[in-house]
Amino acid sequence: MMKKTLMVLVLILAASSVSVVSVCAEDNEFPILEKQLEIRQAHLKWITAIMEMSMETTVEYIDEISESTGTSELSSLLDDFRDQTEKIETLTTHVALNNAIRQLGDILRDFRLETREQMKEHDGKDWMLLTRIVLALDENKEKLDNLEDEYWEIREKNSLEILDIYVDWAQDILDILEDNGYDTAEAQEKLDEIKDQRDDLEDALKDRDRIEILQIHLEIIDLSMELSQIVRDLQVEIPPKKIVEHWINVGDRMVERTDTIISELETLGIDVTDLQEIHSKAEEDLERAQDEFDAGNLIGAIDALKDLKTDLIELRDAYEGLISEGALPEDMEAKVEAMIDTLDDTVEDMEDSI
Repeated sequence: MMKKTLMVLVLILAASSVSVVSVCAEDNEFPILEKQLEIRQAHLKWITAIMEMSMETTVEYIDEISESTGTSELSSLLDDFRDQTEKIETLTTHVALNNAIRQLGDILRDFRLETREQMKEHDGKDWMLLTRIVLALDENKEKLDNLEDEYWEIREKNSLEILDIYVDWAQDILDILEDNGYDTAEAQEKLDEIKDQRDDLEDALKDRDRIEILQIHLEIIDLSMELSQIVRDLQVEIPPKKIVEHWINVGDRMVERTDTIISELETLGIDVTDLQEIHSKAEEDLERAQDEFDAGNLIGAIDALKDLKTDLIELRDAYEGLISEGALPEDMEAKVEAMIDTLDDTVEDMEDSI
């Protein structure tokens, strides 16, 4: 929600300093994604350690009650689980992490089903297995506590840094707006309220108070929605000519960035025929928008920009298709994933603006 608010602010700034804001937006996107990924990885590392210890204890118990005849499948699944968890820290995208989590879920499901069958076949006692699991976790409490501490330390650090990035970005935009004659007093007051939430969020994170963290996040969302509305009200002050000019500039950057990615994909031997066709259409629509704008025909320019928006949607869908195929190297997948996010935001903001 805060990201949406700031995207609206970017549009408002179109009249004065498009290039400055665009660089800020792109520069902020990658570190935020990385910080969010680190939080998820730390949490998963802690949780999977608990699961692995529970699975190990289960295998030991089944081995005992089955006289070493009922654990072959369970042991194999445990090995698969360990192999998968070892990869977690090496993943560099949210897509890759989501896939890993799904695979872990499949392994755990199969492990539970096999455990149920072996417990039934060998007359296992649920209370006895549970007691042993609790004891095993208690014996490894120091290790698990360290992993939990590591998770909360990363979550606190990264959550605050993400908030700071968003707030600083918004503040830079408001400062430039004010320098260019916009009345930002109401927007600044609302942004200051968001800034004031930082200390409370830091305290809640230190206390590991999940309920308080959630309440603060909800408060920030409410404030961000109010800020978004304030900025939308400011938007009417921008002449239509400036809005069209802004989206022509944005379209030019989108076409340039996607051309670079297509070239890199082609170098990797990826079939980019469909992407090149869509890209050519986007170039044509962008050129038409520029020609209509230069001729003073804003309606014609807006029509061309709407066609460009359709092209960007098709580009996004084509990129998503490449991701789903799973054939891209991780570094290239990260670039394509970031491009998809940028296209999503651009299309959404174009929908609101033209």
